[in-house]
Amino acid sequence: MQITNASPSATQQHNGNSSNDNGNGSSSSSSSNNNNNKTISQQGNGSIHNNNNNNSQPEMLGRVNKQELVRLILQSLNDLGYQNAAKTLEQDSGIALESETVTRFRAAILAGDWSLAESLLTMLPGNDDPESTDLLQAQFLIRQQKFLELLEAQKTMKALHVLRNELTPLGQSIDRLHQLSSLIFCSSVQDIRAQAQWDGVDGSSRQQLLVDLQQYISPSTMIPKERLLTLINQAFEYQQRHCLYHSNSVAEYSLFENHLCDKTHFPSTTIRVLEGHEDEVWHVSFSHNGRYLSSVSRDKTCIIWDLETFEKVQVLSGQDAASYCAWSPDDSKLLVCGTDNNCFYLWDPMSGELLHTYNEHKEQVTGVVWLPDGEHFISSACDKSICLWNIDGEIKSRWQTPRTLEMKVTKDGKRLVTITYDKFIEIYNIENFRLNDVGKIEESGAITSLSITQDGRYALTNVTETQELHLWDLEERQLIRKYTGQKQKSFVIRSTFGGDDESFILSGSEDNCVYIWSRDYQTLLEVLEGHTGIVNCTSWCPVGPPMFASASDDKTVRIWGVDDGSNKEMNEDAILV
Repeated sequence: MQITNASPSATQQHNGNSSNDNGNGSSSSSSSNNNNNKTISQQGNGSIHNNNNNNSQPEMLGRVNKQELVRLILQSLNDLGYQNAAKTLEQDSGIALESETVTRFRAAILAGDWSLAESLLTMLPGNDDPESTDLLQAQFLIRQQKFLELLEAQKTMKALHVLRNELTPLGQSIDRLHQLSSLIFCSSVQDIRAQAQWDGVDGSSRQQLLVDLQQYISPSTMIPKERLLTLINQAFEYQQRHCLYHSNSVAEYSLFENHLCDKTHFPSTTIRVLEGHEDEVWHVSFSHNGRYLSSVSRDKTCIIWDLETFEKVQVLSGQDAASYCAWSPDDSKLLVCGTDNNCFYLWDPMSGELLHTYNEHKEQVTGVVWLPDGEHFISSACDKSICLWNIDGEIKSRWQTPRTLEMKVTKDGKRLVTITYDKFIEIYNIENFRLNDVGKIEESGAITSLSITQDGRYALTNVTETQELHLWDLEERQLIRKYTGQKQKSFVIRSTFGGDDESFILSGSEDNCVYIWSRDYQTLLEVLEGHTGIVNCTSWCPVGPPMFASASDDKTVRIWGVDDGSNKEMNEDAILV
């Protein structure tokens, strides 16, 4: 599909002495091992001292503090249920997991002994200043839990007393105090829990309170929950970010070796060539369940392909060339945009029945997006309007906008992003079927394609003047990545995100190739040959094994997958970089 300057129609998450019972283990004030005569000493203010270490400098294992490492191992042994092993390690090392004060503090929180908990809190290192912000915020969290539990027990007067005489004097979070005040008027316990976003005393609220309190207590005093696992997962995440071919569906992790996905598991091989169109194929889109693929063409047809058999399910024949298509959320319907009659069409993709023709736009319809209810959708056109429809053809809202070339909506249906003929990315919020302008970003040249990430945070655009793909942070309104190499000067080329964690960038090109980059590192990973005409569009399959489709002026659609050795002739068409 050619871009022309003469026309605006280019398309597109009460026992203070009890031992710790939440998996972090307990420690006595002193213990000894007859074999090595090491003694564990715990100071009354909550800090830990190893009597066997007379050197003021901590013993280091490379860059790792030995005492910290032993304490993390102790915590993990207790978490895993190996309390006897933890006790032996404490005796052998002379290092305690945590002080008796911390152990009693944890137990007081879990037992709901709020007076003891607050008393012990002030004995922890760093909490000796009664006006300390951290101490006040920690006290607020404890008293908030006390207030909520009294409300849950329907002891309203006692809860009100806590609110007025214990929470309010702390002078913390006026907004939160107002929210807590409103809970007094809740009609049921269930309503209290829902409004407070709190699961009650029988839930995990006290355990969560300990987690929340952690930010106000030094981690060297009270080790954060499951700290060793957190560090291991952080290491895995770091390795994942440096794995250029990472895919969650095939990724394997081991503590014994660094993570690295095998390049051969990347879908860089043509596994099928779908032939059936008689002219250029301009757009392809997978159904949400990954079972079907729709392809639209200049030949005035939209073909529905079964990806289990790679056979045609239906050929939807229209009155004009088709430029764009969009599956309904439940995959039961398909919207197809025409290029000549200023219309777009609603089809039943399985039966082939034309259900409705929408013809209110005055110029070419450039894009359509479904709202999550499956009963409403939005259309854009070169007539400087965006319309919100119900499925019966009624326009519920119409807005005057710049000429829009393509648009995308977030999964929750709350935000709409568009690209315009005058080189802007426009951002709107959708509220009660109305658009509210949030802002816009100016691009460096003409834009032909728009994709957004599943969370709606980032947008990907194709820019013709610079022959680049741009990744934008829509919240910060900043350009954060550029991808180069593909050729695009005169035609509409559509790019997309790929991979189950959207870690790849895919684009067609005017040199008949498919280009694939690492999203984070901007590294060009693959240049895939096989098509004999311009590659207009790429689309990644949303479910199942890694697979994507490309549409071309050569009248074909290529399905790219993992080379399993069964497509020897086709494998020769895929050139890897």
